[in-house]
Amino acid sequence: MLCLPALILGAILRISLIAALPEGYYGPDSNSYFDTTSSLWLNGKWDLGPKRRWVYPLLLLPTPALPGRTVVAIAVIQHAVGLLTVLGIGWIVLHLTRRPGIWVPLVTTIAAVWPRMVWYEQEVVAESLLLASIILAIALAFPVERLKEPRRLFWFLLAATLIIAVKPHGRPIWLGLMISAVLLAGFPWRWSKACWAVLAASLVIIFTTGSSKQGPWLLLSSTLPLVNPEQGKWPEYRKILRPYIEEARVDLSQYPWKQDRYKKMLVESKEPLMLGPEWQALLAPKDKKKFLQVCHDLAQDAILHAPFTYARMVLQKIGFVLSDMEAGSGMSPRVFWKGQLADNEERWTRHPDIMQLLYRTDYDGYLALAAERGKRTFWLEPYVYRCASTFAWMRTVRDVQARRRTLHPAWFGVLALFGFLTCLRPARWRETAPLWLSLGLFLGIIFGIGDSVVRYLQPVEWIGIIFVALGLDWVLQWIWRGPAPARDATTLPSPPAPTSAPIAPPAS
Repeated sequence: MLCLPALILGAILRISLIAALPEGYYGPDSNSYFDTTSSLWLNGKWDLGPKRRWVYPLLLLPTPALPGRTVVAIAVIQHAVGLLTVLGIGWIVLHLTRRPGIWVPLVTTIAAVWPRMVWYEQEVVAESLLLASIILAIALAFPVERLKEPRRLFWFLLAATLIIAVKPHGRPIWLGLMISAVLLAGFPWRWSKACWAVLAASLVIIFTTGSSKQGPWLLLSSTLPLVNPEQGKWPEYRKILRPYIEEARVDLSQYPWKQDRYKKMLVESKEPLMLGPEWQALLAPKDKKKFLQVCHDLAQDAILHAPFTYARMVLQKIGFVLSDMEAGSGMSPRVFWKGQLADNEERWTRHPDIMQLLYRTDYDGYLALAAERGKRTFWLEPYVYRCASTFAWMRTVRDVQARRRTLHPAWFGVLALFGFLTCLRPARWRETAPLWLSLGLFLGIIFGIGDSVVRYLQPVEWIGIIFVALGLDWVLQWIWRGPAPARDATTLPSPPAPTSAPIAPPAS
C-alpha cells in the first residue's frame, strides 16, 4: 500500500507518454540488440553476435509475434517492468528507514516519475532491464539478517549474475554486491554449494561473453592530458599525440566537456585524419591488438605519474553527468521523431526488411506515421522538464565570455551527499553497503574509464534518491524523539535469548 501513490502516478505518466509516442525509440545502439531477432525472423539463422550480452537480445526474440508494431510492444513491456521496479525500491526503503510510512511513498513516487528512468524504458536498449536487475538484486539483500540464509543468499547471487548477463558495465555493481555479500553473509567458504555454482557462473559470464575491446581506447581518451609526450614507451605515438595533449592541458577543468572530441579522434578512420597515416595504420584490423596495447600503456603511465590529477578529472566527469537536466527532452513528439527519422534514414536504405519488421509498414507508411506522430502532444511534458530541473544533483554555470563552465551543487545533490555520509556511520555502514559500495564502484570505474555519457548514470541514480531519504530520516530521528512506528515482525531481528536463569530475590 505504501507504494500505491507511486504506482498510480507512474502509470499516469507512462500511459500519457505511450498515448503520444506509442513506438519505442530505435536509437544508434538498438541494432546490435535487435540483430539476433531480425536474423532469426528474416533469415532463419541463429546469431547472438559478439558485441552484446545475450539476455536482452533473447528477450527481444518473441516481440515480432506480439500484436501490433514490434517497437510498440517493446516500449509497452519495458514501461510495465519499469513501473514495477518501484516496488523493489520501496522494499529497500522500508528496511532502511525508521519511519517508512513517510519515506516509502516519497521515494517511490520520485523514482516512478524520474525522467531518465522513464526515457530509457522508451528506448530499445538494455538499460531498463539492467536497472530492474540491479534493483532486484539489492532488494534481495534486505532485510540484511536474512542474507545469511543459504536460500536467500542463493537468490541474491543469482540476481547479481543477471546484472552482468545483461550488460558488461554492470560488473562494478556485481563487484560491490559480492563484497556486500561477504560483509553480510560471511566469507565464501561458508556458502553452500549452490551459491558457489552461481558464483562460478558469474565468473564464466564475465570472462567469456561480449567482445567489446573499447576499454583501453576509452581510458586513453580519459587520461590524454596526463600523457607525457616526451618520454616513455611508444615514443613515436607520443610524438603524434603531443599537439593534442598540449591542447587538452590548456584548461583541465574543461576537459569533461571536450573529451568526446578527443575520443573520436583516436579512432577516426575517415578523412581528414587528425593523427596522420602512422596512427591510422594502428587502426587496421591486423594491428588491433597493438592499438589496444598502445592505448593501455600510455593511459597506465599517465595515471601512475599523476594519480591525484586523474582522480580530480574523474570527479569532474561525474559532476558533469550529474548536472544533466535534459533527460526528458526526447519525450517531446517533435524532438522524438526528428531524431528517429535521422537515425533510421540510412537503415531504410540498407535494411528495409528489418525496418518493416519493426514498424510493420513500408517506407511511405513509415513517413506518414512519423508525420502524424510528430504532431501529437505529450501533455505531461512541461512537468517532466520541471522535475528534471527541480531534482538536479548539480548545475552547470556557463560563462559565455570566458567560454568556461563551472559545476555547482544543487540542493538535491547536497541532501544525497549528506545521506551518503550518514550511511558510513559505524552503526550503519555494513547494513547500507549494498547501496554505497555499488554506487561508488560503479561511478568510479565507469567514469574513470569512459567519457561523460549521461546514459551510464541511469542504472544507479535511484540510489541517490534513497540517500536523500536516509539523511532526512536520520535528522528526523533527532528532531522527533517519539518512538518510531512498529514495522512488521519479519523485518526485525529476533530478541536475544536469555543467557541465564532469572536471579532469585534475596532471602528475608
